[in-house]
Amino acid sequence: MYGNSFYEMAVKSKPMGDFYLKMALGFIVILAGILAFPFISGISFLVVVVGVWILYAFGGDCRVEYEYTFTDNEVEIAAVLNAQKRKELYSFSMDKVTMIVPKDSQRIENEQIKKIKDYSSKQDDAEVICMVVDTGNGKHMVILEPNEKALAHIKTFARNKMHDI
Repeated sequence: MYGNSFYEMAVKSKPMGDFYLKMALGFIVILAGILAFPFISGISFLVVVVGVWILYAFGGDCRVEYEYTFTDNEVEIAAVLNAQKRKELYSFSMDKVTMIVPKDSQRIENEQIKKIKDYSSKQDDAEVICMVVDTGNGKHMVILEPNEKALAHIKTFARNKMHDI
């Protein structure tokens, strides 16, 4: 039906709120281990090690970049953590998309959304779109921040599903 069409782009995101919570937890555990050292040195050493492990394990999640890959009728979303580790997050066919609207659109108010998946930069001034994807087990709202070329690719495969864009 269509020729092979491919477009890929990346969006840098702010760290999520749980990142700061995990870092605070790591520092609190380390501080508790240091303060307990005069009383129970063996166990407090283990507590400090656990705190350092928490910082090491979750500290790498501070720089998140979402990578959108549009291949013909398919959309794949991956997270790249600290420009090192790539993790596949979500993929869907444009056939499963019921509507594509701006984030502040009133058209999605009456939709029964089961899950919201935000893969945008999370900046207040970002121009984001919402894709409502029917998974068969409920509808998911996928929030993306596409550039003009990505929007043109989406229009190729879902022009009739786009509203107010």
